[in-house]
Amino acid sequence: MQTLDPTVVGIWGQGFGAFGSASGGNALGLDRTLAGFAAGLDVRLPSGVKLGVVGGYTENTLDTTGRFQSAGITSGFGGVYGGYEMGPVSVRLGAVYADESLRTRRTVIFPGVADTPTGRYGGYTVQGFGEIGYKFFVGQPAPVALVSKGAAVQPVQPTTTYIEPFVGGAYVGIHRDGFAETGGVAALRGFARDYDLGALTVGVRGQTAFDFGTGLPLSAHALVGYRRAFGDVVPKALLSFGTGPAFLSAGVPIDRDAVVAEVGLDLRVAPNTTLGVAYTGQTGSRAQDQAVKGNFTYRF
Repeated sequence: MQTLDPTVVGIWGQGFGAFGSASGGNALGLDRTLAGFAAGLDVRLPSGVKLGVVGGYTENTLDTTGRFQSAGITSGFGGVYGGYEMGPVSVRLGAVYADESLRTRRTVIFPGVADTPTGRYGGYTVQGFGEIGYKFFVGQPAPVALVSKGAAVQPVQPTTTYIEPFVGGAYVGIHRDGFAETGGVAALRGFARDYDLGALTVGVRGQTAFDFGTGLPLSAHALVGYRRAFGDVVPKALLSFGTGPAFLSAGVPIDRDAVVAEVGLDLRVAPNTTLGVAYTGQTGSRAQDQAVKGNFTYRF
């Protein structure tokens, strides 16, 4: 008689920080930093279905070369996610909504004018993603005993080792409200605008776990892939000086092609508690992003 696995509930939290840069070409290059946290709860059902909710907060700062322009974006977000595992096949999907508040500051200097216009406005971002992967499980090798100064040490035994090719797609919809800067003659008026971005990622991830005989299993995971972006990869804004004629201004482009990578470690400090740290990066011809994440997971 076959028995079903019990329902498992997980509570997790994650803190993260990231930094990156992008060269302009048609606009000044910029540097960006981000910090925030996320927390969630998920349920894994005996059928193999996983459902969860997530919420969090981020602070993002942007500075152009020479710090003539700067911006700050604060965001509170919430979302849902889920997945299904059927043998080696895994399907994952989710959606997130973020409400955002933006603050901008510019320095305008030319003969006869020295101004620092500032602006404040809102917006929101909607994201959705889906992914499918197929795991190839790797057979476990025989235990290898380590020797230190003539004394045998507990063997290191890899477990749960797999390689998973995957393909995933994502959509990002961004809305920015209209705004009117405060300042002198250089103050701008901006019109509300929407942006649509899509991305397709193809890659491979892998995972293995080790038991060093300490009773604290260590899991290592890594990912490498190629990401192709499409849609509004060149952000544009419709602006005017006061009630003057409107004009279109283009910002720093998003790389259409980028290499993505991730590597991380998870330590099971108790039968139902895991601590982890991970590095993620994305590199294109004009932009680079680096991020570090720490996470805590408790399952019961």
